[in-house]
Amino acid sequence: MRITKRPGLATDLEFVRWVHHRAYRDVVVAQYGRWNEEAQDEFFIAAWSLAPHDVILCDDVRCGYMCVEDRDNDIHLRELVIDPDSQGRGIGTHLIRDVFERATARGVPVSLATHRSNRAVNLYSRLGFRESGRTTSHILMEWNRGYP
Repeated sequence: MRITKRPGLATDLEFVRWVHHRAYRDVVVAQYGRWNEEAQDEFFIAAWSLAPHDVILCDDVRCGYMCVEDRDNDIHLRELVIDPDSQGRGIGTHLIRDVFERATARGVPVSLATHRSNRAVNLYSRLGFRESGRTTSHILMEWNRGYP
């Protein structure tokens, strides 16, 4: 299995919106009680437009997208969204470990925020992220090379 990334293009917009909706539907329904397609379209477009994203490819086939921000004091994993049909294959783990290598080289932690009902919190915890706080809707997590 070969996992690569490339910059997201305007021609990827419909694909990544579709992946967003497939990946987040269960999370949103579990946490907020219902799925509103129009509202989710707005959330997706706002997030996609806010920062550059990469499209994730597995064996040259698009399977998700991600956004990583190199900030002054940390690397922020803003989004890592894998299509449900491609989850559980180690794609997210591979990409997160790449982020860990960058953070280690810079000597900074990796931070993220995930919905409280997102099962990805299990992946993040397994990879060494620790809870650093909570909001009304999200769990804030941080990875630091100094953790066991």
